[in-house]
Amino acid sequence: MNTNKEDEIDLIALLKTVFIARRFVVKTTILFAVLGVISALISPIKYTASTTFVPQLSEGPTNSSLGGLASLAGINLSAIMGSQPQEIPPSLYPQIAESVPYRLALLEAKVGSNDISFRNYILDESSGVAILPLLKKYTIGLPGLLLNTQGEENGTQDSLLFQVSEEDRDLFEFLEQVVSIEVDDLEGLVSISVELGDRVVAAQLAQAATDLLQKKIIAFKSQSARNNLDFIERQYESKRQEFENIQDSIAIFKDQNLNITSSLYQNQLSRLESQFTVTSSVFQELAGQVEQAKIQVNKDTPIFTIIEPVSVPLKRSKPRRTIVVMIWTFLGGVFSVGWILVKSPAQHVINELLGS
Repeated sequence: MNTNKEDEIDLIALLKTVFIARRFVVKTTILFAVLGVISALISPIKYTASTTFVPQLSEGPTNSSLGGLASLAGINLSAIMGSQPQEIPPSLYPQIAESVPYRLALLEAKVGSNDISFRNYILDESSGVAILPLLKKYTIGLPGLLLNTQGEENGTQDSLLFQVSEEDRDLFEFLEQVVSIEVDDLEGLVSISVELGDRVVAAQLAQAATDLLQKKIIAFKSQSARNNLDFIERQYESKRQEFENIQDSIAIFKDQNLNITSSLYQNQLSRLESQFTVTSSVFQELAGQVEQAKIQVNKDTPIFTIIEPVSVPLKRSKPRRTIVVMIWTFLGGVFSVGWILVKSPAQHVINELLGS
């Protein structure tokens, strides 16, 4: 009971201290509220353009129960129908967007009324986004720059490697701030949003980011089928030329031996016709495989269902001025009350330290 009374007395004393200094609390809170209004007014306006789509993931080629019954009969349905191409789960889409090839390609996307690259748009808007990194590069990073220069003089890099400059790194960081990809694992929804000061450029970049991501996924998903199609088409073209050459050879042989009925002539003609029959059979088989490979490419090409297309935003997403003012006002009240409660004990401690 005594402890509770002491706590109650302490709480009353704290409230009395705050009440005595209420003018300071009110003035400080009003000052912070004014700062919040100024901050809300001078904060840059941002617009957010977004889109939402659903990737249609293909299902397995056969049912598991059907495959089990077929295996009992000695039939391998997966071998007959072909193996299922590897899928890219939507959870990996953000990692694809963070890759160097994707970001470099996105920086070259055309935006604005003049169809300039997004890289040039950023540099023009910021009047050189890499000024600070350049200063750091030629001051603190000068030894490393000299070592890299010597390394370039001693040898050349493989052209297949991506070379990322300091400017590219700064632009990558800017892209990371303005472009975001969110995945809903439960619903399978993929959302891409872009936040910029220009509403039209934000919509254009959101559309470019969506198209580029879908192209990357389509290229990966159908790569195996496309490679198979290219191989079969090369074999088909080679066999087609052989087929036509044998046709011409038979025609020329018959023209040169119109009135000859010798056994040697019949044997040579029979060999040419047998070769033509085999080549024709292979040629027709390859022609069918080419059509099947084309169908497989279309089958392996993923389909994306657009739930919410990209549109030019009308309302700003930032700053939320009411929330900004409320936060500043709250901080002002907390700061003023905290200062009142801490000021007297702090002065007492300082005086004791100085006195000792």
